[in-house]
Amino acid sequence: MFSTYITAREWLESFIPLVYGKEELGLARIENLLNKLGNPQKKFRSILVGGTSGKGSTAYYIARLLQFSENSDKPENQKTRINQKARVSDNSENLKVRKSEYSEFSEFKIGLHVSPHLIYIGERMQILDNRKQETGNRKQKEDNAIPVKRLVALVNEIKPVVDAIGVSQPELLPSYFEILVALSFLYFAKEKVDFAVVEVGLGGRLDATNILESEISVITNVGLDHTEILGNTIEKIAREKAGIIKKVSKVSNGSTPIKSGSKVSKGVPVVTGASGKALEIIKKRAKEKNALLINFGTLPTNKTAKTDIERYITRYYYSLRSPDVSFVSRNKNLALLTVLSLGIKQDADSVKKAFSTGFPGRFEEADPTSPKGLRGTSSVILDGAHNPDKIRALIDFIKSSWFIVRGSRKIVLVIAFKKGKNWKEMIDLLLKSLSIKKVIATEYFATTDTGKGSAVDAGEIKKYVEVRGQRLEVEVIKNSQEAVFEALSSNKLTPNQLIIVTGSLYLVGEARTLWKLPEF
Repeated sequence: MFSTYITAREWLESFIPLVYGKEELGLARIENLLNKLGNPQKKFRSILVGGTSGKGSTAYYIARLLQFSENSDKPENQKTRINQKARVSDNSENLKVRKSEYSEFSEFKIGLHVSPHLIYIGERMQILDNRKQETGNRKQKEDNAIPVKRLVALVNEIKPVVDAIGVSQPELLPSYFEILVALSFLYFAKEKVDFAVVEVGLGGRLDATNILESEISVITNVGLDHTEILGNTIEKIAREKAGIIKKVSKVSNGSTPIKSGSKVSKGVPVVTGASGKALEIIKKRAKEKNALLINFGTLPTNKTAKTDIERYITRYYYSLRSPDVSFVSRNKNLALLTVLSLGIKQDADSVKKAFSTGFPGRFEEADPTSPKGLRGTSSVILDGAHNPDKIRALIDFIKSSWFIVRGSRKIVLVIAFKKGKNWKEMIDLLLKSLSIKKVIATEYFATTDTGKGSAVDAGEIKKYVEVRGQRLEVEVIKNSQEAVFEALSSNKLTPNQLIIVTGSLYLVGEARTLWKLPEF
């Protein structure tokens, strides 16, 4: 059995396949593993979030909205409400106090599963709970990630089961990603979460997370990514993403299906921000599964609320139709639309709280205090954009923010990419759209879900940048932390400097340790 995080991590990483292809996808292995663990995924309500871009941040904002929402289904909340009704007088100050007391007990306990992690594997399995709990390291609890000791204990619990499968059913031996999904579900079941918001890994139809009997499915959008596995057209990829739309909603708590007009939707409702050909594929799949399709185009244009969903959405119509259509805002609006579609009411205060923090590693401004004693004056943006669509979103964010508005800021770009990604197009977009002063090409050395040594050679990046960006200073520093450190410490930097670290979440994870050391 494992006594440290490092040894537990090494065991988990031994299940990463040497070559990752279509054959690595499928539900047989995760179904077998979860069955031997007592099917923990059936012990909580769930929301499944897929798509090409923004699925992690959308899942995060859904979880945050639920965290600050009123859970009126809980018996203790119903009891509290009855007691309040009997005790609250007409005195407004007394009413204010009682509402405050009530809110302490009325919020959901939420599980959140995301992938990949930036630094610590436990980032993939989080608990969002406003109630005080005496569990684990305080600092780590504030970050919502499972405490290290708890993660090691869960790995020790699952290890004998996996080892036994390897002996008796080697053809069903789970992968690294599948074991982590099972660990998340086991953790959520033990914690008795009210909801688990789960980000889909790769694709949807055959992803391990699709074992869930979710109450609602979310497809953020569809773009060209992982084409070697999912297909080389939008239509093919959309069919894989739409695979999370299911025919029958098996809700564990017995809640009633969502109504669409006078009919009850028997399929699992799907909320999507997709458009064009992808939306048509998703519409077709939803129709086949008798699932209610909800997107911004279906929102009512008047105050008449005829359906359960409309009754909640019309109140927030103008905020959802806001002219602010930035990437972050779209993800927040999609999250809000999802929660409202579940019939869970929102108020301005809960929405404000939910959206008050950003998703780590996405448009994240690093601590203004430079790492390791450096006193730099440059702003640093960490963003794990790893496909052209996400790079476009990063460019929009930079151009629309104070980083550019404040003046003519020159940019130092620290970049690394994963093999198989369309990294040349990503570089073209950055060089064409931003005022780049210098490029530092680097590599990450993190172990990914699909293997080790997956970073594009920094020298190859340098050669391409030199061809595309004439007269642009380009430097190769293969160690990613040294690359960021160089960007921060260079004597050539000015107070009006912006450093952008992008191209891969794995790069961002390594760079982020300059400001935030892991707990292990």
